[in-house]
Amino acid sequence: MNFKDRKGAVPEGILYIPFLITLTIIAAGLIGGLVAFYGKGYDYRFTESNLILEEAKDCFVREGFFDLNSIDKNSFFEKCDVSQSILEDGKHFVYLKNSKGAELSIGVEDFKVRCFLDTRFRNRGLPLCAEFKSQNGNYILVGSSQSPRRVLA
Repeated sequence: MNFKDRKGAVPEGILYIPFLITLTIIAAGLIGGLVAFYGKGYDYRFTESNLILEEAKDCFVREGFFDLNSIDKNSFFEKCDVSQSILEDGKHFVYLKNSKGAELSIGVEDFKVRCFLDTRFRNRGLPLCAEFKSQNGNYILVGSSQSPRRVLA
């Protein structure tokens, strides 16, 4: 065969380069998608604790819970329009102690201790908590230990 007849023809060996680049892009997309889907998940315990704290604080101020001598759990659920099944599901905690000494505790009592353990940032089974202290002695502690693991349906 005469080499002069092959003008402008791309050698076959060089066509493997775009083929390999295409395969690499497809493989990277598949691996990236799998890592994104089956990754570590999101840790939203602290965010959820802060949201519940803000809602509880607003309700306590609005309904005057900081000024009562005793606080009833049922009145909290009625006046604050909070679902009792959510706060008492074993993964949440709300604690209020006002300046007059009245206390309200909803959820897992042990979170008062677990909220301050040093391993709570590494162990996702422990709660992350948010707290509010006012200058006149009112105190609110809210904790969430929602597990960030995926639920397979």
